[in-house]
Amino acid sequence: MVATVFRWICLGFLLCFVVGWNSILENEVLAGILFLFPVLLGLASLFRVFCYVALAMFLILAAAFGAEAGMAISQFFASGNFSFSLEGARSILPFVAGFVAYFVLKIILAAFGRSFEFAETFCHELNHAFFALISFRKVESFTAHAEKGGAVTYYGKGSPLIALAPYSFPLFAFSVALLSQILIPEAQWCAQGLVGFFIAFHLMSVFHEARPYQTDFQVYGLAFSYSAILFFNVFWIPLAWVLCQGGFLAVRSWILCALQLACKWGIQIGNLIF
Repeated sequence: MVATVFRWICLGFLLCFVVGWNSILENEVLAGILFLFPVLLGLASLFRVFCYVALAMFLILAAAFGAEAGMAISQFFASGNFSFSLEGARSILPFVAGFVAYFVLKIILAAFGRSFEFAETFCHELNHAFFALISFRKVESFTAHAEKGGAVTYYGKGSPLIALAPYSFPLFAFSVALLSQILIPEAQWCAQGLVGFFIAFHLMSVFHEARPYQTDFQVYGLAFSYSAILFFNVFWIPLAWVLCQGGFLAVRSWILCALQLACKWGIQIGNLIF
């Protein structure tokens, strides 16, 4: 139990490093959220009662990050970058084209009696395996089959991150967004298109797989599972796009603004309750 909580505390320090120590030291509530969030996830993996506390934080953070993403998109359009600037239109066109291309390809495959079913199963189990590895678990076996489904087994106790990873993290889209940081400018459009394609792939996978009967949801309860999925999708999907478009500095700025908004709302809710 101590080792599990310690891992999540280490994650809290990592989050602080990403956001920036100066910004954190200036806001005690922000520091509290960054430390409390991973610790709550660690405790939720051990004690069911902490799932309900984490659930409330998930909803506040999802609203804050969603609002910040909406504001960023509205400012992008209102600034004229898209409506009146050819360069601005080109910056988002590959993403939209990739997103639409997924559905076009899906229709074409369906016409020939094919589907993305194996790819979805493979990505689902790969997410489990990836988060098991970064949670310091040793993966024992990995199987994926289009008709029989798949399974990942690993040594050690499970956690919410491992169980809900396939529904919460666009692994392929985020990987491409990371790769885009080392590509030459002429190849950026290709990375942006792939990010759009894999975000569409992730969303459709979640739509197909995130059903109440899923065994992944039974361990921590439906309320906790769906609130976690909502938050992490609202977090990771815009982050992949922001990373591909503006780099790490843009991601840091977006995360900091969203966390500050969550702090503001959290204080307001706390004042209403207490």
